[in-house]
Amino acid sequence: MKKFVVFALVSAMLIVGISAFAQEFTNIFPPVSNVKYGGTLRVVTTWGPVAFNLNPFQPSGQSLGMGPVMYGTLFLVQPYNGAMTPFFGTNYEWSNNNLVLTVTIRQGLKWSDGQPFTPEDVAFTFNYLKKYPALDTNGIWSSISNLQSVAASGDNVIFTFSKPNTPLLIQIAQIPIVPEHIWSSITDPTKFLNQDPVVAGPFLYVKGSYNSANYTFELVKNPNFFMNTPEFGNRPFIDKIEVRSLIGGQPLQYLLKGDADWSYYGSGIDPYTLWYNKNPATNKFWWPTSNANILYLNTQKYPFNNVAFRKAISMAIDRKALEDKAYFGTGGYDQSPTGIIPAQQKEWLDPTLTELASQLNSFNIPEAQKILAAAGFTKNAQGQLCGPDGKPLPTFKILVGAGWGDFITMAQIISSDLAQLGISTVTDQEPWDTYISSVMTGTYEMVISWETGSGPSPYYLYYYEFNPAFSATTIGQNASSGWSRYTNPLITDALQTYAQTSDLSLQKQAIATIERIVLQDVPFVVLTNRTDFMEYSERTFVGWPSAENPYAGAGNIDWSDALAIVLNVHLK
Repeated sequence: MKKFVVFALVSAMLIVGISAFAQEFTNIFPPVSNVKYGGTLRVVTTWGPVAFNLNPFQPSGQSLGMGPVMYGTLFLVQPYNGAMTPFFGTNYEWSNNNLVLTVTIRQGLKWSDGQPFTPEDVAFTFNYLKKYPALDTNGIWSSISNLQSVAASGDNVIFTFSKPNTPLLIQIAQIPIVPEHIWSSITDPTKFLNQDPVVAGPFLYVKGSYNSANYTFELVKNPNFFMNTPEFGNRPFIDKIEVRSLIGGQPLQYLLKGDADWSYYGSGIDPYTLWYNKNPATNKFWWPTSNANILYLNTQKYPFNNVAFRKAISMAIDRKALEDKAYFGTGGYDQSPTGIIPAQQKEWLDPTLTELASQLNSFNIPEAQKILAAAGFTKNAQGQLCGPDGKPLPTFKILVGAGWGDFITMAQIISSDLAQLGISTVTDQEPWDTYISSVMTGTYEMVISWETGSGPSPYYLYYYEFNPAFSATTIGQNASSGWSRYTNPLITDALQTYAQTSDLSLQKQAIATIERIVLQDVPFVVLTNRTDFMEYSERTFVGWPSAENPYAGAGNIDWSDALAIVLNVHLK
């Protein structure tokens, strides 16, 4: 499945504003006729257990994660090419040498309690993130964002910068907007469960529907939603969504039995054999490559703070075996140790780094052993790898999500590979809530996860992986992304250079600088390309994104992509 990323075009759009918003809107929300309305969309996720928390600023795993389909954002961002579609915002424009961003807010919007949705609500939301930095997981107000102020002015919201930072528009576009008349009285939003939310998006939480025994809950169509009018086809077309969050369960069982319509699950399954081939007419999947799977090494713990040790681990892993056994070849074999996804490699990889990247990505046990020996790591008579102090290294844990077959498979292969170096490891399975807590607080040693950033250029990957605002300096301190806890002032400078220029050649130089540092210091180990894992049934509903119609990413119900999906899916 191919993704086309035309960043030069996207960059130009970010500078001059969008002149083709009407066309973009119809691309994602095409005019419809003879649509069959109604029905209950049944969704199964694998994030259980989940707490009864509807705070849109809390990450999934700490909340039900329904912010995208309940609250809505200024614009919808297509994850694979950066195309933006108007939503609560109808237009934007950069001015004053890209120091001022003006976003025009749609008129006539209402909150679910009937109160008007205003530009003041939008300005309040962004200033609320500034007041409570723990909520600012997208780095809107980070130390390198250069954002100075956000204020309402008539029908507009004005974002003023101290230095240009046009890429931040992608993050600004996707912040869930909350009502000032509710949230202004919330003095500790980090603990606010928001169990009776007031929203402006397409769906409302059904009060009392959360079932703590099996982690299920319900959403219903919002009668005050702005697209619920003939002008927009009376979207959403469906009336209700039922969500079930499994604890390491097999969502395909629900799909195959006809008890679910939509799932996000790729943990070690062959989508053709176990799903599609059962009934090709209705059993569909959308697995585009959007990211990479990463072996994060906790750089705040010994020996993972040793560059040579990290490099040796990378060279000792058989990536072809990982792809073949975990994903059945669906993700391809063109992963890059820089973390840059295949669709962006031709445009963004520095060709002078090809040899260095090839060495790091090779499966070469003898060379890995040489690197370790040169750094003072040697095997003892029992075959255990010992540090420069002569002491055997302990058995390390490779953290994975409980029941995640793909990650478990990869952990087993990595354990076998590292054993050839004398490194002993065990697979540590944890349910989602404890898994993500271990990752974010840095209590893990090694963990298999995904890149924490993605977007229409490698900037967004590196912005989230290496921005000091997202990292942490001590074990136990929360890191919202950049889970290797590696930062580098040269990378920070390169990120700022990229953000402050619209010159594509200078942006490429900045990215090349980061690529070289990543290859030299190995802050993370790229394992495989990561495809998104969306399975869906056309037994009852149609209108899903696909390779033929990639209007949205292969998202889960709690992803930003879900907003476009739930507004297009309808009864067959």
